[in-house]
Amino acid sequence: MDMILNQITGALAAGLHYLAVTAALTLPDICAALESHDGETSKSKYLAWYERWLARKYPMVSGHDMYRLRCGVVHQGILGPNGMQYDRIVFVINVPMHCCVSAGNGGSSESALQLNVSQFCRDVVESVHEWYAAKHDDAVVAKNLPRLLQFRPNGLHPHFWGIPLIA
Repeated sequence: MDMILNQITGALAAGLHYLAVTAALTLPDICAALESHDGETSKSKYLAWYERWLARKYPMVSGHDMYRLRCGVVHQGILGPNGMQYDRIVFVINVPMHCCVSAGNGGSSESALQLNVSQFCRDVVESVHEWYAAKHDDAVVAKNLPRLLQFRPNGLHPHFWGIPLIA
């Protein structure tokens, strides 16, 4: 898990905001899958993880909004998927605004929730750290954790040995 979290933090530091946001939005799925008996995630598992671990930091964002945002960003490359309470969610960069709603500007009826990209990613990463601290001894998580994508500097025996890879 540390590799994924560190790469999100590294992406932010390198100005790779799109990559950081995309990866951060997948973290509830990853955690939900790790704590699932079948090692799989689903919309309902994403929503449950969000409500338990992240929603308190984002009371203006429903689980449904976050899931739609995840679907829009990860699968369609958009920040305004249908079905959210806001017409779009925007991530501001290098601006101290966070969790602000903009509506009715310039006569537009469109609403936009503004999130600070760095704060959002830090909040999600922090929530994953809190989740892992609470769940690292859970038998199901322990069973699923070895399958988690990770950097393997010496390969993956018996398939590829002696070469660094992600597996």
